[in-house]
Amino acid sequence: MNLYRSVSLILIMLFVLCNNLFAQQKGSTRYLQISTNPSTVDLYTGDAPPDFSKNPAYTSPAFIPVPDGAESITVSFFHPDYADTTISITLSESDTSFIIVALRQTYDDELISSHQDMLKHRSRRNLGQTLQWFSIAPFVISGISAIVTLYDISKANDHKKAMENTRFMNEKYDVHMQEFKDYRKRAKTSKNVSKVFFGTGLLFLAAGFALSF
Repeated sequence: MNLYRSVSLILIMLFVLCNNLFAQQKGSTRYLQISTNPSTVDLYTGDAPPDFSKNPAYTSPAFIPVPDGAESITVSFFHPDYADTTISITLSESDTSFIIVALRQTYDDELISSHQDMLKHRSRRNLGQTLQWFSIAPFVISGISAIVTLYDISKANDHKKAMENTRFMNEKYDVHMQEFKDYRKRAKTSKNVSKVFFGTGLLFLAAGFALSF
């Protein structure tokens, strides 16, 4: 009984300690809350010039985690009908900093056309990534079919050897002959299936890589 109480007490203390550590870690996390006009804008963080043809890190309104010790953070804003905006935001010492950013609408046809091209490029990249994921299924089916092919070939060879070891043309020989034909036919079918799905997987993968750039 004493041992049970001691173990229970230790488990409770560990649970409380873990909760306290988690609460401290959670409490120490700082955020930047961003709202924009227009209400939905793509957000990119970092000092390097962003590539707007890539998916945004966040979409407004958003809570952006702030690196420990950071006094400011650079955020770039993208909307196809508004001018590109990049600002360095000074953070407050509180847990959450808040800012509202109003973008300037643009009537520059060349800039709007450039933005639309970036969105089309982003869509192609997303399609490419999707095709790469889709290529997994054909490769898996091709692999399974290849395993089935090897199994059927092995069974066909076993029945072929049994036929060769049978001295007389009897019922047993006929059974091995039929099994040999069946397994050989199945092996050819599985081999063709494996080739078709392997080719399909390569096609999806190649198209996905081509569209991802």
